Amino acid sequence: MKKRYFIMICLCLLTWSGAWAQRPEVAPNVFIYVEGNQYPMKSITSQTEKKKGWDIQGISVGGKFQRYFWGKKSKQLTDSQPKFAIFPKEYNLNDYAIIRLNERKSYRRLPDAELKECDYVRIDLNAFVIENLPDMGFSVTPKTPLFPGEYILINLEQKPVNEEGDVIAYDFTVPE
Repeated sequence: MKKRYFIMICLCLLTWSGAWAQRPEVAPNVFIYVEGNQYPMKSITSQTEKKKGWDIQGISVGGKFQRYFWGKKSKQLTDSQPKFAIFPKEYNLNDYAIIRLNERKSYRRLPDAELKECDYVRIDLNAFVIENLPDMGFSVTPKTPLFPGEYILINLEQKPVNEEGDVIAYDFTVPE
């Protein structure tokens, strides 16, 4: 009897995994240039932690949120002046920005939980060399070299993916 249940569960899992593999793939809209070739960047979703603070007679005081990205380092290495290809769909090019992350032991943290409060460099003509690409895309390269460290390329105007306010970003590392 147990063997029959096991076989039924395995068949259900195989059917489900086949259906999962057939789902439509979302076309990437952010690429990075490596040796002159465009490669799609993998997105990463932030995780939010609420620091409790103090509870004084039923009133919470001093609590705050922290947003972080799991992993000590990004798997995408670049030089100090990385070149990106961005194909904005429902947003504008200047909605994108680069934010430097604070490095910790096993994760990287945003300087502030609110994206607008973080120190960022918005993609515009003052800070980036911008060139047109076919299919309504743009090639962007920072004018000044980035310091070594962990960074994200992020759309500041995106809608959060959940009620905690987590966001999708593209992480990269500028090695020393």
